[in-house]
Amino acid sequence: MKKPIKSDDGCGGTVPPSLQHVKIYFDQKGLPEKAAEGFFRYYQARKWKTEKGCPVRNWKVAATNWIWLHQQQRPMSIDIKVRLQFPNHQ
Repeated sequence: MKKPIKSDDGCGGTVPPSLQHVKIYFDQKGLPEKAAEGFFRYYQARKWKTEKGCPVRNWKVAATNWIWLHQQQRPMSIDIKVRLQFPNHQ
């Protein structure tokens, strides 16, 4: 019986991912690099836990939810939301 391949480099859904993998994922979804950085910093600051304090098990699921929520809150762009969330970051 073949064992499933496990990746610990963040390339799959393992947590935490590298910032570079997050940027690639957001780029594939057609989103700016700043959105990826905002997502990464948000979850990094939360130690990769959800709003309810549960560990994030798959960062791509969290990223998909993040993207969907931010797209629902238009007309404010993701870039504006990132600036509001991280006002000291240029």
